[in-house]
Amino acid sequence: MANSLFREVPRQVVRVALPVPIDSLFDYAVPADLAHAAEPGRRARVTFSKRVLTGVIAERVEPPADPAAARNLAVLEAVVDAEPVLSTQMMETLREAAEAVVCPIGVAFATATPSGSAPRATRGLALTPRGRQALRSGAARGEAHALLEALADGPATPARLRRVLPEAETWLRSLERDGLIAGETLLRGPAARPAVERWVRARTDLDVEAVCGGELARARAQAELLRRIDAAGELPVATLRAQHARATETVRALERRGLVEVFERPAERNVLGPPVPRDTPPTLNDDQRSALDPICAAVREERHESFLLHGVTGSGKTEVYLHAMAEALARGRQALVLVPEITLTHQIVARLRARFGDGLAVLHSGLRPGERLEPWHRLRAGDTPIATGARSALFAPLERLGIIVIDEEHDGAYKNEEGFRYHARDLAALLAKRAGCPLVLGSATPALESRYAADTGALRRLVLPRRIAGRPLPAVEIVDLARERERAPRGRKIILSRPLRRALAETLDEGGQAILFLNRRGFSTQIFCFECGTAERCKDCDVALVFHATENRLRCHYCDFSKPPPALCAGCGAPDTALLGIGTERVVEEVRSAFPTARVARLDRDTTRRRGHTEKVLRELREGRVDVLVGTQIVAKGHDFPGVRLVGVVAADLALHLPDFRAAERTFQLLTQVAGRAGRDSTPGKVVVQTFVPEHYAVSPVRDHDYEGFYAEELAHRASLGYPPFGRLAQVMLAGANEAETRAAAAAIADAVRAAGLAGLEVLGPAPAALPRLRGRHRVQILLKARDAATALAAARAARARAVRLPRGVQASVDVNPVSML
Repeated sequence: MANSLFREVPRQVVRVALPVPIDSLFDYAVPADLAHAAEPGRRARVTFSKRVLTGVIAERVEPPADPAAARNLAVLEAVVDAEPVLSTQMMETLREAAEAVVCPIGVAFATATPSGSAPRATRGLALTPRGRQALRSGAARGEAHALLEALADGPATPARLRRVLPEAETWLRSLERDGLIAGETLLRGPAARPAVERWVRARTDLDVEAVCGGELARARAQAELLRRIDAAGELPVATLRAQHARATETVRALERRGLVEVFERPAERNVLGPPVPRDTPPTLNDDQRSALDPICAAVREERHESFLLHGVTGSGKTEVYLHAMAEALARGRQALVLVPEITLTHQIVARLRARFGDGLAVLHSGLRPGERLEPWHRLRAGDTPIATGARSALFAPLERLGIIVIDEEHDGAYKNEEGFRYHARDLAALLAKRAGCPLVLGSATPALESRYAADTGALRRLVLPRRIAGRPLPAVEIVDLARERERAPRGRKIILSRPLRRALAETLDEGGQAILFLNRRGFSTQIFCFECGTAERCKDCDVALVFHATENRLRCHYCDFSKPPPALCAGCGAPDTALLGIGTERVVEEVRSAFPTARVARLDRDTTRRRGHTEKVLRELREGRVDVLVGTQIVAKGHDFPGVRLVGVVAADLALHLPDFRAAERTFQLLTQVAGRAGRDSTPGKVVVQTFVPEHYAVSPVRDHDYEGFYAEELAHRASLGYPPFGRLAQVMLAGANEAETRAAAAAIADAVRAAGLAGLEVLGPAPAALPRLRGRHRVQILLKARDAATALAAARAARARAVRLPRGVQASVDVNPVSML
């Protein structure tokens, strides 16, 4: 740490949580001019190990009793916030949650603070006295002189210096080595900037008609615009731009002449979209009312209770949420609604706005920093009663929380897979308990752990067994692809089986819409040589490259490496290569070939990278302007499209054989969820599921929408193997550039955990991970299998304690209660 800036004993000391991989708080002396501002929950800038970091003040403490130790404390350099960004309640919750997942407290606090709202520290370079002397004397010549001259007016980042000289990196190292320049921390403004709008007005002392008849006599466009601006007094530039194609250039020309003033005003960002008509709450059916009553009772009594709302697809779970939220809002409390995917926020936002108006805040990582920060401030001020978004919306500053809803609670996206590895379900339970409010977990296919918790009394299960208005669940046909292949001509790739083609033709002929689901993007999964068996693979990951026809490139879906497809096999030089496997692009091509008049759209991670594309496609599907939507799991979750009569699952067993004990559960959930998109209006729906394993216990129950049958069989498998919910897991994943070094580090961690002598613990591994090489790094995993949560946590702590002493090139992560085993 840096030395103290003053030598007297400090009167005030604070403990700061820093975003470093050390589970500790760090003491800093508070200078007198910051004493009033240094309160818990605010962020502060400090120097830590020669780096400038921003952390959160966690608590005030007494100065050390030893005066020498007190004088040697590093000093708080600045307090970033005018008000706390984390409440006392949120900090207490985060401490408990971080401890449960073996996460350093500073990392947890950093995850919870509003992104992009703090000043950013970056590495810069500055002239030393010796460098200034070299510049004055002319001792430096050529490239060195150009770089020193670029720093004469002040420090600069290496990126800025590269604009002066593209090959600057080598010269900068040399100049730094010679003592002519030195590193310096530069502070930049927050990434989140207030929204502003540019306005224009005519100069107040201007005789507009005289100018238009004189100086602007030959500039008629400028004269016309000047008269317009003067008549209005002042106008937004955007308004002028919407009415005149060259308004921006004309305004600039008037500004250069000194005839108008352009200025900025604060503007509100609209992330909600166009206005939504208000709806009238429908009358609930008996099943919905029975589910709602106990939730509302908990709201009224300001009592924490966790509910599992288990309702089949289309049973009206969202309406139960809305009625329960209305009860909380009527009592002056706030509501938080989580959805698993950013793509689902558009639908829930529309429902919330229709019921409650525009008093809601949308929070998720798909928004720009400023778009997230403005609603965050409104929530903290108490001006907005509802927050919604993906899992990070849990950190919304809601001081009067009255209800938390987690829709599609079974979804794996609710687990944060890096840094602070919290699960939204667990963190929400802690928040709801502290707030004294109910937590509602909703799903048609509850996570096995959630359903088991309901069976054992930890959750209260509320059931919606029927679709609303007596609508039937869709009929499901399971197609055996092995038999289809036997009937097909030799060598023909089956993408759409005969039953699926027939159902698709009938649906389109009747004016209905269809969704085709395949959880694999791209055109084909690999390029394979028939002569030698070589498949084109990623140079940095142990996976095959996927061919994307739209860009004519092979691409890695893990590290994004790409290259053109080869003309010849890289292994033997043969020209006879084939595209094996299929992706969403290939399905689109097949549908367009079979049904040339159908309007086909695609939704997968490749298409959703374009801002606004997802909302556009979903809106077109809802409005009947898309006949067939081909997509990955994005289309399977929670959407309500009344016109969709057919759902086709192109390959049901893609994820079934992954090395993950949850593979069967995920397959059943995904098939049931995507099947639930069909027949959600008065017209019955149909589902066609293509699979090579029609009798598998994760596939066959989909035919009858039989969650209970699947649950019973999967629960028996878990019990026999001691997997959750009958045991607890922690996973240690190591990654390093050197394979032998990584394996040795993993062995050292495994030995340390075994040496802890924990009863009821099984240490499996070290072993290569399911993806043994990723982004150029070798991966080794250790699985800690315990009979209870306390033992798993103790084992995870032992692993983490040993992981801090690894070779520099090896990193380890510890995941308590992992969701993905890959």
